[in-house]
Amino acid sequence: MGAQLTRHAPTARRFDFAVTLCVIGFLATCLLHYLNKTQAEVEKVILETELDNLRLGLAEAWIHKSVAYQTTDIEALKDSNPMLLIASRPNNYIGESAQAPIDSNEIWYFDTQKKQLIYVFSNGQQAAYKLAGAAGQTSASLVSVGRLDLALDGKRAK
Repeated sequence: MGAQLTRHAPTARRFDFAVTLCVIGFLATCLLHYLNKTQAEVEKVILETELDNLRLGLAEAWIHKSVAYQTTDIEALKDSNPMLLIASRPNNYIGESAQAPIDSNEIWYFDTQKKQLIYVFSNGQQAAYKLAGAAGQTSASLVSVGRLDLALDGKRAK
């Protein structure tokens, strides 16, 4: 004879349903946390890639000037906008501004007051970069050329 299943009380079904919802909610929260963490790591990798492209653009501009026997005043370039020196700018570069743009994320802009190239992350934090002399630095980038490098400014923008 077949085994008969026992019927659960309605309160037991509600309890099972509540436990199931709690487990699903916990797993969804963990998934969202790791997705946010991964998104932040991807954004940092993209930033580093864009920085390397900017440094290569600066190196290209330096080499073109060197081949044409043009001299470059390093001290005069240190407070200038590095985007003006390169041939191709990132698509998310919005130009020069005296103040931080409001409600704009994942963009580059040059702060004309602080003389910094600033990247705004998706969470609103900012990283500031300056043209710096690579001669005295202990950790210049691999693509620094002509004693000039695009380096993280010691003072955080925000």
